[in-house]
Amino acid sequence: MDKNFLSMMISQDIKAATRAFEIEDFEFMNILGNRIMSNALFGDDSKLALPGFFLKHVAIVYMWLKAYLPSSKFSEAKKVGKEYLVTLSDFSNEREDKLWENFHKFNNGIRKYTITDIEAEAYTENPKITHDIFKWLIKYLNDKKDVLLCPNNLFIKGILNEMERVSKVHGCELTDTYAISLLTALDRYFDYFQIAYGTLTGEVDKDKVRSMVFPYIGKITELFSSENVKPEDINSILWELIKGWREFFIQYMELPRRASEKLIELPEEYRKKLAEHIAKALEKEVKL
Repeated sequence: MDKNFLSMMISQDIKAATRAFEIEDFEFMNILGNRIMSNALFGDDSKLALPGFFLKHVAIVYMWLKAYLPSSKFSEAKKVGKEYLVTLSDFSNEREDKLWENFHKFNNGIRKYTITDIEAEAYTENPKITHDIFKWLIKYLNDKKDVLLCPNNLFIKGILNEMERVSKVHGCELTDTYAISLLTALDRYFDYFQIAYGTLTGEVDKDKVRSMVFPYIGKITELFSSENVKPEDINSILWELIKGWREFFIQYMELPRRASEKLIELPEEYRKKLAEHIAKALEKEVKL
């Protein structure tokens, strides 16, 4: 597909996502982020997928903030997102490294709204701590990757949980934003992989894990063993994962609910209260 037509198409997706943000329809904003990544499949430019990946993250952050923060503080937090969305309005003319820098700046700017007052008082900003822990976690993932062969494992999600809780209270460097982004994409890819190559009992095709998942872990580990991480190398791996993830979506659509799950419709005021209680209970370890 012609790159100019595709860029125009994605620019319109971004415009729609910005409007969804304005009216606080963050669920639809999340859908639009997915839509951009799927639209990027119609071309071969990794840059086209970046706005979708970033917007999905922003939408998920604000879903949580809307459920947890009082309205006055939420309005304040919303300004951070509004400023970030302006940087995406002309994404096609922006360098990829600048797109990453803007995304990193957003994450650091919104971080103070995702922690409790106690955490804000107790913890100091120290990205070096986060950076060292991220390197340890990536090495641990590689060393213990055989866990991914086990039924019903949540290993990648566990790694992400550790990354998120540490970076939330201590901040992080741009390199760490790269790292957590790649692990997030790998996790989403693996969720669908388990559907495509798994069984009802949670087992997976071990040979497929070794041939289709382990190589990504190897690439990520090698990349972050160096302190000289280049955006183009990040984009290359991220694009592979996004393509795999969105192609899985075409084949399997939405991930199925667990068999025991039942959808219960509650009045809006009760849903909001329930969301606030859940958010408060999980705020120390919440996975955004």
